Amino acid sequence: MQIIFFSCTVLNQTVSCTLGNLDRSKLQLLVLSSAGVGAVLCYLAWRQSPKTIPIGDGWWGAGEKPSTEDKTIHRFVVKTSVEETEDLHRRIDQTRFTDPLEDSRFNYGFNSNYLRRVLSYWRHQFDWEKQVKVINQYPHFKTKIEGIDVHFIHVRPVQKAGQTVLPLMMVHGWPGSFYEFYKIIPLLTKTDSDAVFEVICPSIPGYGYSEAPHKKGKSVNIYGTYG
Repeated sequence: MQIIFFSCTVLNQTVSCTLGNLDRSKLQLLVLSSAGVGAVLCYLAWRQSPKTIPIGDGWWGAGEKPSTEDKTIHRFVVKTSVEETEDLHRRIDQTRFTDPLEDSRFNYGFNSNYLRRVLSYWRHQFDWEKQVKVINQYPHFKTKIEGIDVHFIHVRPVQKAGQTVLPLMMVHGWPGSFYEFYKIIPLLTKTDSDAVFEVICPSIPGYGYSEAPHKKGKSVNIYGTYG
C-alpha cells in the first residue's frame, strides 16, 4: 500500500508540474481534446448497448380500430389453381418488350433481353404445382396483429435426449421473403449439438402472404425490418 501511495503521489506531482508549464492556449487544447475523447468513448459504449424493438399499440387494418381483436392463430395452406396458372401464362404471353440501351447490361435497370429469358422460364419450364408442395413442407399460420393478417411458418425441432430447445425468429428484409430460410431450417431444427432451435419465420406486412397495411405511417420502428 505504501508503494502504491508513493507512486500515485509522484504521478500527481509530475502531472501537476507538466500542466503548470503549459500556456493557456495549449491547456485549452488539452481540455478540448480530452472532452472529445470522452465523448467518443461514451458514444461507442452507447452503440454497444443492447437494443430492443419497440412494441407499438397501433392499428393498421381497414377502418376504425375495434374494441377487441381476434388474435387466434389459424393454419394456412398455400394453394394454386389451374385458372391462376393459365391467367399468369396469358399475361406473360401479352408482355410487350422494349429494346435495352446498347452495352448497358443492368446499369440502367433490368435488361429486357435477359427478362425475355426469365419470362420464358416462368412460362414453359417452371413447375408451379411442385413449388407449392415445396413451400408447404413446413407448417404455415396466420394471425391478426394490429389489424392485419400476418403470415408465418413455425417449425418445431426434433429434440433428442439432453438437448435444450431455444426459440429463434428469423425475419427477412427488403426485398425478400420467408422462403430465404428454407435451406437453413433443417440445420437448426435437426442437430446433434447441445441446443436445437424452434424456428418462426414471419412475412413482414405487405410481403409474401402477409396483408399490407391500410394506413399510412408504417415504419421500421414497428416490425424491425419493414420500411
